[in-house]
Amino acid sequence: MKHIIRTCILMMLLACTACGSLSETRQERAEREQREALLVQQFVESADFKIDITQMIPFRGRPQHVSPFSVSVKDGKINSYLPYFGRAWDLPYGGGHGLNFQAEYQEYNVIAQPDGSDMIRILVKTDEDTHVYTFTIYDNGKVNLLVQSRNREPVSYYGEIRFSDDEDN
Repeated sequence: MKHIIRTCILMMLLACTACGSLSETRQERAEREQREALLVQQFVESADFKIDITQMIPFRGRPQHVSPFSVSVKDGKINSYLPYFGRAWDLPYGGGHGLNFQAEYQEYNVIAQPDGSDMIRILVKTDEDTHVYTFTIYDNGKVNLLVQSRNREPVSYYGEIRFSDDEDN
């Protein structure tokens, strides 16, 4: 019995030692975070990025996890593929396309925030509505998105910038 207990303790110690050697050091983490911040800044300045949405918060409702939804900005266009729950007014019969569209945007404004994040305000007009997409993008790639429309209640989304170049926007 003592042999089994000693073996278990030895295995736990080895596992803890292995985990400690696999984790990144403070310096490595700081370097990775700095690389991510520079990458985020490049995306913001170039107006070429994709946000993977993971959560939505309707104006009147509880937060909901959602997937696989996204918003991408590239070449003067916004490609919005977002769910919508909420009240709407003056819509086409059947509800229209909602927040699922691709269109050229009329305005793209970047405002640096005191906390180091960037706020991007995009105005886009579609056949159905006028939308204002307000992104708050943090250095770590996390994103808060508020969508305000003329004919719909506002809705918020949370997600992250896609760092990989595996898929096109």
